[in-house]
Amino acid sequence: MPAAVTDLPTALLTGLAAGLATLISAIPSILGALLILLLGWIITGALAGAIARALRAVRINAAADRAGVTRVLQRAQVRADAAGVIAGVVKWYLRLIVILMAADAVKLTAVSTIVNQILAFVPNLLVAVLILAAFSWLASLARKLVTAALEPTMPNAKTIGVLAYGATFGFGVLAAATQIGVAATLLNILFIGIVGALALAFGLAFGLGGRDEAARMWREMNGAVGNVVKEGAPAGGNASGNGQRVERTEHAMRT
Repeated sequence: MPAAVTDLPTALLTGLAAGLATLISAIPSILGALLILLLGWIITGALAGAIARALRAVRINAAADRAGVTRVLQRAQVRADAAGVIAGVVKWYLRLIVILMAADAVKLTAVSTIVNQILAFVPNLLVAVLILAAFSWLASLARKLVTAALEPTMPNAKTIGVLAYGATFGFGVLAAATQIGVAATLLNILFIGIVGALALAFGLAFGLGGRDEAARMWREMNGAVGNVVKEGAPAGGNASGNGQRVERTEHAMRT
């Protein structure tokens, strides 16, 4: 026991000396990491400002206005314009790289692993955002084209245009979700459900509200066929029979 008590101060001094030696040896790495962070923060900030000015010079904001991106940013209460958003994304992506370099300098393996995963995910996220922006523009174009094409002949052209917009943008959402790695099985189930719901809604709408329109189209088609048969059939032939079949078909459609 006396020997153990005598050795305790020596053990404490030895541990303290080892800890101080480790700290002193790590000081250069810590200072290097801090220097990397400081310089990286300053450089990435200046680079982001230059990128924003260059994008504004090439009128990227005007293109964002035409594509509807500016309206989306305003709804999301984002204060920056499109050029500022792009520059901000680039800035923080580069700053993540700076953080990774600083973590490697002090051998923080856990931090390096997390930052590497984020860096690998960011490109897929950016591509998904671009896909959504492209499909948003295509959906708006589809709605305008469908509405303009059907408005002279159909009273519910705007409704069909909205359906075209929703279908097109829905495909964009599915494509973006696939890009960021959402499970393919879940997407297939979601797609099948959406298609089934749209088919059911269209069938009910047509069955309940389009019966008269369907009967009119059927009469026109049968009338055209009957005229062809009458012109090609001999006198006293099957023209009367065709007319009777058309009348029976019209009666069935009305009932």
